[in-house]
Amino acid sequence: MKALQLTDITVAPDLHELTKHGTPIFPCAGYDEDPGKYLAGNIPWHWHEELEIVLAVEGDTLVICGETEYVLHPGEAIFVNSNVLHKLKRAQRNTPCRINSLLFMPEFVASFPQSIIQQRYIAPLVRCSTMSEVMLRLDVPWQKDAIRRFEAAFEAFTSDRYGYEIRVQIELMQMLLILMENLQDRVCDTDLVQNKDSARIKQMLGYIHAHYAEPLTVSQIAAASAISESECYRCFRKVLDTSPIDYLLQYRIRAAAGLLSGTDMSVSDICFATGFNSPSYFAKVFRQELMVSPRSYRATHQPSGTAKNHRS
Repeated sequence: MKALQLTDITVAPDLHELTKHGTPIFPCAGYDEDPGKYLAGNIPWHWHEELEIVLAVEGDTLVICGETEYVLHPGEAIFVNSNVLHKLKRAQRNTPCRINSLLFMPEFVASFPQSIIQQRYIAPLVRCSTMSEVMLRLDVPWQKDAIRRFEAAFEAFTSDRYGYEIRVQIELMQMLLILMENLQDRVCDTDLVQNKDSARIKQMLGYIHAHYAEPLTVSQIAAASAISESECYRCFRKVLDTSPIDYLLQYRIRAAAGLLSGTDMSVSDICFATGFNSPSYFAKVFRQELMVSPRSYRATHQPSGTAKNHRS
């Protein structure tokens, strides 16, 4: 099966990724990507029900899970649990990187619904806040073992050999077993208590995504989660390491990049459609974020007659 390089990701207002990875009968999908090739140069904030494993193949990749940043060097990997808010980008903006990833539904590795594997191992893992993400490095023997299992799963996924579906499932189950055997003390038996800041962020980002084309204030953003402006600033800084207004500007620029590459709207119309009220300010912020002017971005990202490849 082919591993894909995508260029965009579609999310709901609460940042829930709308893609269903794989198919109902084989709920697993593979990607071979450079996050820098996405709109605005990164895979933006999102979450999904699928478990995700990311392996750095070339260059350094920055993976941000909630308020924690991880730099993946070639050969290192990270496990990202179900429903965890995360973002991926090049560690150095102008230095390409390459990642291999597999996304799969929890039931893919649970044998069958209500099985002992589902009840005793997979369900507690998925609910566990202390297992929201696990960094895997080559200098720790059991982590190296887990990485090798992922590499075998990814190789099987891309091989299309007879029985590859069984091999992918077996290797992923072996990898998760290695994680749980070595992190038993971190696997919870109780339901996940969702982090309050993460829940608030999802509400406020949902509001921004629904209203970014309108004039917005920090007061309005904070009201989406029924908190004060100061608490809004604290929450954004803690979880996303940015301010609400900076995030709003970044989201507007990403929306503008999508319109520049995917429509024939004029630059001026795109400026106003994405919440900016000054073409010169729009051009300034766009250049600060993407290192090129809006017109130059369109020239390099809108080849005539080429269909766009969207993760949607």
